Amino acid sequence: PFHLCYFIQGVMAARYTREMVLQMLDDGGPVTELDSESEISDDEDPDYCPGGISQSDVEDSSCESSEMSRKGSYWSELSPNQGRTPSRNILRSQSGPAPGLTTTVSPKDAWELFITDNIIQEVITCTNLEGWRGATARGREWKNVNKDELMAFIGLTLLAGSEKNWDVSVCELFGSPFYNPMYKATMSVGRFEDIYHMAAFRYIWDLFLVNCRQRFIPSDCVTVDEQLVPFRGRCKFLQYMPKKPAKYGLKIFWVCDARITYAIDGIIYTGRQPGEDIQKNLGEKIVMQLCSRFRNTGRNITMDNFFTSVPLAQHLLEKDLTIVGTLRQNKPDIPPLMKASKSMEVHSTEFGFNGNLTMVSYVRKKGKAVVLLSTMHHDKVVDESSRKKKTEVITFYNKSKGGVDTTDQMVGTYTCKRQTQRWPMVLWYNMLDIATLNAYTFFTAHSTNRDDTHKHTHTNVNVNKLSLFQLLLLKMLEKCSECLKIKNLNKLNMKSFLCVQYKT
Repeated sequence: PFHLCYFIQGVMAARYTREMVLQMLDDGGPVTELDSESEISDDEDPDYCPGGISQSDVEDSSCESSEMSRKGSYWSELSPNQGRTPSRNILRSQSGPAPGLTTTVSPKDAWELFITDNIIQEVITCTNLEGWRGATARGREWKNVNKDELMAFIGLTLLAGSEKNWDVSVCELFGSPFYNPMYKATMSVGRFEDIYHMAAFRYIWDLFLVNCRQRFIPSDCVTVDEQLVPFRGRCKFLQYMPKKPAKYGLKIFWVCDARITYAIDGIIYTGRQPGEDIQKNLGEKIVMQLCSRFRNTGRNITMDNFFTSVPLAQHLLEKDLTIVGTLRQNKPDIPPLMKASKSMEVHSTEFGFNGNLTMVSYVRKKGKAVVLLSTMHHDKVVDESSRKKKTEVITFYNKSKGGVDTTDQMVGTYTCKRQTQRWPMVLWYNMLDIATLNAYTFFTAHSTNRDDTHKHTHTNVNVNKLSLFQLLLLKMLEKCSECLKIKNLNKLNMKSFLCVQYKT
């Protein structure tokens, strides 16, 4: 047995054929010489590998390991065959103003669809309660705020935003001759500061979001992202985001239309509450909550790497919703083949397909790759005519990722916010900005649809946000001028002043 063991090892090392081994066993000893035809070296046989494993098997196993993620999911380089358009990519409703809202004929009517009477009444009630409490503590009397005064206050606030005077103090706005005389003509500076300290926000925020969801039907693509409302006062859920210009503020997660500047729904992030467990998969929960009303509508949701994950994509597919978003490099679903490496050429692309999921790795510069996940695209379409050779997934993501950022930029241009140390007031001013922008989008879309249907020629649909401010302020202040004590301007002078001020 000892000699037989060495004999078998020698046979395996020399790679004899089966017939030769049988001949050696019959002869009782090893064969010392081989014919030239049967002699094969390891170098001449590229498929040979010790242990009975061929080189092709080794290459296949290495390829499979590079296409296998840490979670065990396999990503193939072959794209699936797609025939008809999937049902999840078919929009089942027409975007635009919600049906039944046919009485909107002016910007003020559009604005009142979002800041409705129940919101105004709630603000008046809470403001009077807070006013009586503060006045009693200081030994003063409080004069109740009525609807006309509150609408005049909102109108002056929007006027300051349209003139980009949000950082000017109230006393200077009302007292300096270099600023608009409309302020002191409408109310006194003391009364403005009294109304300025209004109270309560949560209930009116919920009412406002209901109006935003019901007034407009979004397009086939929406965007989920966060907005940081600048604030540095005392607040338990103050957030620090070093990549944002303001760095400190209140975070609001929004879902906005990716093609039209319209805010659909939002969630104020208040952080982890006392006694609450650490939140896991926060991004997935935010997306599921914001997009719950879109189920079975065939819409696409574009998001960044804070929200995107493979489990979220699979869960939304069950709701007939698709996603396009970037993935963080530490996600366990990314196979090694998609990771950035210095051996990958610049502007090269790697594709991976797993059922209805498509993963794309694009090398934007040497050693840097961006990974995207899509359930909307299922092919290897690359724009070869461009210098950067971007894929269709990246092109679509770049076009649809800016829904929330565009909304934030537009409300920041003519914001009506005032300097305050109370976080409910910060959110109140931001809500007024969002309401004005939504009213502008609703009014222009409604006017366009009405022109297409009735062929009206007298309606000017080429309005911008500044003209919306003008028309809105004119309607508000004209209504309030009959009830308030106007010192220097009457109703006719208001209209003339606005026409001269905005050159209309």
